Amino acid sequence: MIAVRTLGPVDVRVRGTAAPPELLWRKNLALLVYLARSPKRARTREHLIGMLWGDKSDDKARRSLNEALRELRRSTGDGSLESDNAQVRVTPDAVQLDIDRLEALAAAGDYAGAADLVHGEFLEGFSVPGASEFETWLAAEREHWRRRSVEVLVRRAEQLLANGNLTVANDMVRRARGLDWRPETAVRVGLRGLALAGDRAGALALFEEFTARLRRELGAEPDAETRALAERVRQERAWRLPEQVRQAAARGSGPQRGPLVGRAAELARLTDVWETCRTSGRGARGACPAGRCDGRGGAGRRGGPRGRVEWRVRHRARWVARGPGRRRRSARCARSAAWAYARRRARTRPVGGAAGRRGRAAVARVR
Repeated sequence: MIAVRTLGPVDVRVRGTAAPPELLWRKNLALLVYLARSPKRARTREHLIGMLWGDKSDDKARRSLNEALRELRRSTGDGSLESDNAQVRVTPDAVQLDIDRLEALAAAGDYAGAADLVHGEFLEGFSVPGASEFETWLAAEREHWRRRSVEVLVRRAEQLLANGNLTVANDMVRRARGLDWRPETAVRVGLRGLALAGDRAGALALFEEFTARLRRELGAEPDAETRALAERVRQERAWRLPEQVRQAAARGSGPQRGPLVGRAAELARLTDVWETCRTSGRGARGACPAGRCDGRGGAGRRGGPRGRVEWRVRHRARWVARGPGRRRRSARCARSAAWAYARRRARTRPVGGAAGRRGRAAVARVR
């Protein structure tokens, strides 16, 4: 088994130990990675010769390919490299690439594990002089994995923000933007992370730097969502996480909450209200629907769905915990002052369209 780290400076291990120097020769390594990235991990001999030895005569190119295959076979073991007069193929268990592992982790939602695999761009610093076809392929692969790595890092940053781990989240954004400054998803997460950390000046500086570079290099403007978020950061005095979330994040333990058991549907409905407020232009001005989390005493209104989304109050979603009151055990609490206020807000400052109807209908019943 050959394990290859491709995201960042190349690192090759053969059965857990350092690869022999012959395997690390440029064209041998290029052949190994190219075959592992090919459809069904197979290519014709003619294709491989044109890719890596197009600058040689036909006889010399064929001898060079055979020598490279001999070295790969020595490292992969018997049966791991199949070849005949027309085609060459590596078996799935012969070569393990970190990018295959990254995709598997991302598909499973493990963005923490996937982000740990990102150490730089694809085959960083690697090239094969005189192999123009390979260099063209390499440029396309780098663009693809640069974009994919940024997506993984941004998703991980969003998870960290949700848990109040602002410092690590902002570091993740910096890593993403170090790979590619262009994706606005990374800019928006960076704006939110810096603002929540109390660095509003840093958030606005990030937006201004991005805008200037976008105009200078691409002749474009930030999209409406990014501009709206930056304007909101500019106008609001401060963004804050709840104190208990900040303290938990400082301890490195995340929000101190009990397990959310049997509350997935309720949390989804409450989160839907928050998403409506976060993405709606009207929501940015405070015109959000109200969400309520009601139930009997001890049913978990605070430790359940409401607790899981309470830090999102900075996005101006309004949550009302509805309970029986101190003296009454009745579940009929719709006339409480808090709930009446929430209903009045939803009625007088509604979010229009389907989003508004969905938001007004979002009621989490925790029993």
